[in-house]
Amino acid sequence: MCQICNRMKSWCTDRGIYRRWVNMRGKKELFMLITGLVLFIFDLVTDIFVGVRYRLKGEYWWFGLTLLFIIVPLYIVGVMAAYQTVSKDNLISSLSFACTWWPIFARYVDEFKYWKQTYRDDHPCGDNYKECSCADCEQYRVAITTSNKSAYRLAWVRYVETLTESTPQWCLQVYIMLRQWDFPWLTVLSAVVSLLSLAWSITALEKARVNKNSHNFTLPATVVFFTSQLSSLLSRLFAISAVAYVFKEHVITALVVHWKMMSVVTWLRITNFDDGMCDEVKRFFQNSILSFLLMLHVPNAFTKEYSSSRILHIVLYNLISVENVLLAIFAVTIPTPDVKHMSVLRPIVLSLVIIGVVQGTIFYIIYDKLFTPGQEPHEPDEEENV
Repeated sequence: MCQICNRMKSWCTDRGIYRRWVNMRGKKELFMLITGLVLFIFDLVTDIFVGVRYRLKGEYWWFGLTLLFIIVPLYIVGVMAAYQTVSKDNLISSLSFACTWWPIFARYVDEFKYWKQTYRDDHPCGDNYKECSCADCEQYRVAITTSNKSAYRLAWVRYVETLTESTPQWCLQVYIMLRQWDFPWLTVLSAVVSLLSLAWSITALEKARVNKNSHNFTLPATVVFFTSQLSSLLSRLFAISAVAYVFKEHVITALVVHWKMMSVVTWLRITNFDDGMCDEVKRFFQNSILSFLLMLHVPNAFTKEYSSSRILHIVLYNLISVENVLLAIFAVTIPTPDVKHMSVLRPIVLSLVIIGVVQGTIFYIIYDKLFTPGQEPHEPDEEENV
């Protein structure tokens, strides 16, 4: 530790300033970490109880689908978490370890350790560690960078978990309640927790991306971004559920059309026919896989990899918003013989979808104008490849 920093730390310690500063550090990060873990557990437990309820009522079809959307996503995120936790030299062992639900909890244990090292263990030179050139501070800066990259990888695991588990569970449970016109409190609670978990995972992913790029994701930015995502997701999921309720399995056709449309739009943004047809075909199929992330929303971690990322984000966001309104209008205006309670659902669906689109857009504009750090194109490093 340099002499100047040592004297400053001693002076602050004598007056209790340093200790109060240490106690204040990292509370926001700890809250984000604990909230993400609690939502994951609560979401999983409520889904299990809803599935058990279907089993006890003899509704084996709904029980099987609910169970399917629990087991398959858990294995997917288990593979991701195990690959991050277990030694990369033993991939077979990692995949075997992924068959259990422990890997994602092991990742959270790692993140709590990183949090303690970053925010509770004393900085070598206190708040001056960013400018200090001593060996301890340099080592500490490397540790912070490693911690941020690890948090980013965990955020991707949670994002994939909510995309593959919380999202289909929300749509399934809302669809079942509409078909049966029965709204048990446990099923409603499960749907609410799934929505909160999905919005929170997207917010945590954005926060981890910003922090990894050496920017500060403030508390106001967190609140505004979370509100934007919650509103947009509510609009999107209600539009999808309304189409499923009216047109049943044809909702899959609508989602496939959306997926291919997004694939073409993003491919056109990066295409370069001078590279040759084979390279373009390969790039198109790779982009089609990545465009699956655009089924619900537009993640900044996806668009930042492109040139003119802000324009691409606006185009994709507007496409999804317009699509939500059109889906809602089709669902409540096209008559179908076996659909009941449409007189009650019509104002609910239209109001939720339109209000969600408007409110989500307003809050995202606020975030984009006031809180988005670094609008310049971002070149991804190898740590972003999940």
